[in-house]
Amino acid sequence: CSQPGRTCTCSSDGRITMRALLGAAAALGRAARPRTVSMALARWPRPAALACGAQRACSFTVRFVKAGGDAETAVTAKSGQTILEVAHENNIDIEGACGGECACSTCHIILEQAAFDKLPEPDEDEADMLDLAANVCETSRLGCQIKLLKGRDDDMRITIPEVSTNLLS
Repeated sequence: CSQPGRTCTCSSDGRITMRALLGAAAALGRAARPRTVSMALARWPRPAALACGAQRACSFTVRFVKAGGDAETAVTAKSGQTILEVAHENNIDIEGACGGECACSTCHIILEQAAFDKLPEPDEDEADMLDLAANVCETSRLGCQIKLLKGRDDDMRITIPEVSTNLLS
């Protein structure tokens, strides 16, 4: 992969390899010492996956479903984004009143059991906020707390409940 005037070498998961780090140090005109490499990294474009053109490799589809299942919208997500970020980026109607800080329950979503089982357990803050959400079920989560991953979350179906509770307004 390459950028105008720069060349980098990426691993299959989009991380910059040591060869690229050494090349970045050389581009700064310095010997490749650990301090120089870290200085080069500070100037190297981030995130590495985007700098190396691996963005397409990290993209996948998730599906938002309105309560009742009558309307489904397929959108593209990128590894590392939260469900809330993907929803907002694609004009999906999820509020997220606290801005994704796990301080409300307006990004409450419901997952299919298989998708729910693949995710890490919710932490105590998320569990506390879910206690305040409307229409909670066993596969409920907060969209701001789930970072999506390619492979694990491909074609995930995310149901948006009809009602959300906003304690911030």
